[in-house]
Amino acid sequence: YDVIVLGAGPAGSTCALLLARAGARVLVLERSRLPRDKPCGGGVTLRASAWAPLDVSSVVERTVYGARFSLALGPHFDRWHPLPLTYMTRRSRLDFFLASAAAEAGADLHDGEAAQALEADGAGMTVRSALDAYRAGVVVGADGANGLASRSLGARETYEEAVALEGNASVPDAVLEEWRELVALDLGGLAGGYGWVFPKGDHLNVGVGAWKYAASTLRPKLEALCRRYGLSPASLWGLRGHHLPLRRPDSPLARGPVLLVGDAAGLVDPLSGEGIHMAFLSGRLAAEAIVPYLDGRSPNLRPYVEAVERLIAPELELSRHLHEAFHFAPPPYVALLSRSEHFWRLFCRLIRGEVTYRGLVRMLGPMGPLLRFFGRVARRRREARVSSVLGRRPSSPTVPEGL
Repeated sequence: YDVIVLGAGPAGSTCALLLARAGARVLVLERSRLPRDKPCGGGVTLRASAWAPLDVSSVVERTVYGARFSLALGPHFDRWHPLPLTYMTRRSRLDFFLASAAAEAGADLHDGEAAQALEADGAGMTVRSALDAYRAGVVVGADGANGLASRSLGARETYEEAVALEGNASVPDAVLEEWRELVALDLGGLAGGYGWVFPKGDHLNVGVGAWKYAASTLRPKLEALCRRYGLSPASLWGLRGHHLPLRRPDSPLARGPVLLVGDAAGLVDPLSGEGIHMAFLSGRLAAEAIVPYLDGRSPNLRPYVEAVERLIAPELELSRHLHEAFHFAPPPYVALLSRSEHFWRLFCRLIRGEVTYRGLVRMLGPMGPLLRFFGRVARRRREARVSSVLGRRPSSPTVPEGL
């Protein structure tokens, strides 16, 4: 093979599909049988869908136009936008759709076959599974932050982590209709995270996220969120926990012929916790760097690293500053969402992909650099506070048993 892609999530399948379209010989190894579900809220923002390798409308279950905000499970207020804000799907449907498209384009898809070892030699890489060994000139690690590729490059240890706990609620049709075009976002009640209610075709997805050091708070917070919206915590099904990897500036993106994309590269938006947008984009950037490398027009895969550092890393860094500034003092920002039409419109433009984080900071005028500065200060204070309590970096604590 020319390229072996580890993982058939949005990043891996995007890369595989684009490479196969370009004529490359591609193998995709996916540990699970497809279709399979993944712990994920399933929100596909408009900015994410713009980078998808094909139209994903066939797997969209709901289109969201409004948000129900609350501060630490207090009184809520609804905000609406005339244009779509985000799409709702299920990862089982989205991932199967993308992987099938990659296979139809010519990629060999081996689902139910996990990569177990990576071995480098002078001619490229050998990937070993329990069933066989495969050779290729390039390996794309799209198997998540805990996957083989991320561990092999030492990236996993560099990430700061958030964690999330989510489940699904079956509700009467009347309740489902109430949430048909609406999401709920509970802000300010979790350390570095938020609670959500997302509508799906025949149920609601309910979840909470926070910094990893606060993982023990997730279950009681999820139960409280359920009760806040009239849902029975005991009736939740498909309850699952998962990690959200957040890369640092020194986190590796590649080594030799091995590239990391999506969650494997820690490309998760710190402010929203969303990873599908960066999965689509990084998968595309990887394919764009690999094609000229395979045909001899590029001597190495450095253009991928440069593209991520140019297009993605600055956005993630600004998102991190805004995230820290918001969570240092949430009430004023929630009040702005409630009372300021201008602030709400900026929020919508960001979610819709009409403006980047860099563009948002510019549009905020003098407040933009102030938020960046405040975010850096808030982050240093948070890390110092956590370190003093735990005696270690904020990313070190383990997730409680059963999460």
